[in-house]
Amino acid sequence: MTKLQNPVENFITMLMDDLGLLFSDPITFFDTYFFSAPGYNLYNTLTYSTIGILAILLVGKIIISLNKWGIQRWGEDSFSPIQMDNEFFIAVLPYIFIGSSLRALQDVAVEGNIISPYEFFADRVFVTPGVYIVTILLTIFIGIVSIVISQEYLKKQDYISNWRFTFAIIGIIIELLLIIPFIPLLLEDQTNMTGGFVILLSTALFAILFHYTADWWSQRFFPDVPIRREENLAMLTQMFDAMNTVIAIEFFAYEEKHYLPALLFQSPVGSWSFLFIKFGIVMFFLWSLRGFENRNLERWLLWVVFLLGLATGTRDFLRLITNT
Repeated sequence: MTKLQNPVENFITMLMDDLGLLFSDPITFFDTYFFSAPGYNLYNTLTYSTIGILAILLVGKIIISLNKWGIQRWGEDSFSPIQMDNEFFIAVLPYIFIGSSLRALQDVAVEGNIISPYEFFADRVFVTPGVYIVTILLTIFIGIVSIVISQEYLKKQDYISNWRFTFAIIGIIIELLLIIPFIPLLLEDQTNMTGGFVILLSTALFAILFHYTADWWSQRFFPDVPIRREENLAMLTQMFDAMNTVIAIEFFAYEEKHYLPALLFQSPVGSWSFLFIKFGIVMFFLWSLRGFENRNLERWLLWVVFLLGLATGTRDFLRLITNT
C-alpha cells in the first residue's frame, strides 16, 4: 500500500506546489512549463490538447461559413461545397504531410543539419502547438485561394471544374519543396533505413490482419454495418504512429517527448505495451461511434483520428530515417 500511495502523494504534492507557483509567480510558472520547457509535461499537454479540440471545432465552423459564402457568390449549381467525402480528404492529404514536414524540419534545423535557405525552420513557431496553427492557417488560406482561382478563372476557361484539384496540386508543390532538405540527410546516413522498412512492413501486415479480423467481428456484432474505409484508415494511421514510437525507442535510442506515453514507458511494462494500449483505445473509439445517428459527424471524427495519426507518424518516420 505504501508503494501505491507514494506516487499518488508525490503527484498531489507536485500539483499543490505548481498551483502555488502559478498564483504567486505566474511568469515563472509559464516560463518553466511552456516557454522554456524542453518537452511535454502535464500542463502544456492539457493546454495543447484543449487548443486542438477547439481548433477542430473552429475549422468546422469555418467550413460551414465558406460553403455559405461560395453558394452566395457562385450559386449552388456552379460551386462544389466542402464536404467530408473521399475527394476532400484526398485533396487535404498533402497538407497533413506539410504539417509533419514542418515539424520534422524544425528538429533538423535546431540540430544544424539543414541546407540553406531552410535555417529559419529552427524558429519555435514550428513546435507544437505553433506548427499546427501554422498548418491550419496555411491550409485555410490556400483553400480559399484555390476556390477563387478555380471558380473565377480556371472554370471559366474550361480548364479545371473542381477546386479540390487546384487545392491538392498547390499542396503537393509545397510538400515537394519541404522534402528537399531531407534528401541530403538520406544520402549521407542510411543507418536507420532498416527501421523505416520494418515500420512500413509491420504497418502493412497489421493493416491486412485488421481488415479481415475487424470485418469478421463487425459481421458478428453489427451484421448490417460492415467495416468501413474510414474505420480501417483511422486504425491504420494510429498504429503507424505507434509503430514509429516503439521501434524508434526500442532499437534506435530515441526518447518519448509526450507526457502520458513517457510515463507509460518509464513503467515496468515498457514501450511495447503502447501498441496494445493504443489499439484498445482506438477500437473503443470506433465501437463507440457505431451508435452515432449523425453520419457526417461520425465521418468527420473518424477522419480527424486518421489525420492525427498520419501527421504524428509521418513526422516521427521522417526523423527516424534521416537519423535526426
